[in-house]
Amino acid sequence: FTATWAGNATYDSGSQTLKLTVSAEVGKAIIVLGGGDMQNNKDWDRFNGVAEYVHNILLKRQFDDADDIHFLSPDPTRTKGADNETSLNTLQLAITSWAKAQVNPQVPLYLYLLSHNLGNQFLLQKRGNDETFLSPALLNDWLNQLPEGTPVTIIVEACYSGNFISTSGSQPSPLVGVNRTLIVSARADKQAKILTNLSSFSKTFFDRIDANTPIAEAFQEAQAQMQRAPLHRDQFPQLDANGNGVSNEPQDLAAVAKNYLPADIVSLANPPE
Repeated sequence: FTATWAGNATYDSGSQTLKLTVSAEVGKAIIVLGGGDMQNNKDWDRFNGVAEYVHNILLKRQFDDADDIHFLSPDPTRTKGADNETSLNTLQLAITSWAKAQVNPQVPLYLYLLSHNLGNQFLLQKRGNDETFLSPALLNDWLNQLPEGTPVTIIVEACYSGNFISTSGSQPSPLVGVNRTLIVSARADKQAKILTNLSSFSKTFFDRIDANTPIAEAFQEAQAQMQRAPLHRDQFPQLDANGNGVSNEPQDLAAVAKNYLPADIVSLANPPE
């Protein structure tokens, strides 16, 4: 828009054109609770509690429950806000159908994954002795079907989740790349813990997101808090945002230093520019 002063006998005329980027979308979010239901996962209460907690934070961050969040759970009847049961098919459809039709370079996708993990194999579904795993390669195949240039932030709460960034700390995961931010709760060779009071990397990180902290700052503060907690200090959370598969570099933090979740919310304390 252009602001113009016509001028008068005392002051000269003047004009200035100001450009704004207007977005009506905060983005889309997919929450994936894996690991099996109450009968198949001994940690069900903790896992379900954290997933519901993350869902609640997204609601507080202005995501609309009906339009902006797709929540998968092994038992949707026991998970508040869940939309469907967790499976390879429902997750594939959530990404390649539900999200694909709505995201674009201006509408980012946030993907939160929570489960048990064996190396780079994320336990998506468990029924008795039948287990279904999600690999970084398969997840990458689905995400590649999104519109080109869509920013994607992937947050993984699981043991050995650093493998979603780089295998054993050396070979980059298929998931890393341009327009991808990967945040994981533990290094590739470390276990992640969720305590009975839900103390975890996820809760600490999303507490800072709830306080309207940029992603880089929220990660650093969660990382520092992990180091202060005896039961979490050996996790070593990881972040990659520049697509090279080497986590926690200064370039990674700089890439998301001004990014909020969702992207278009800034603090009321900041004066308008």
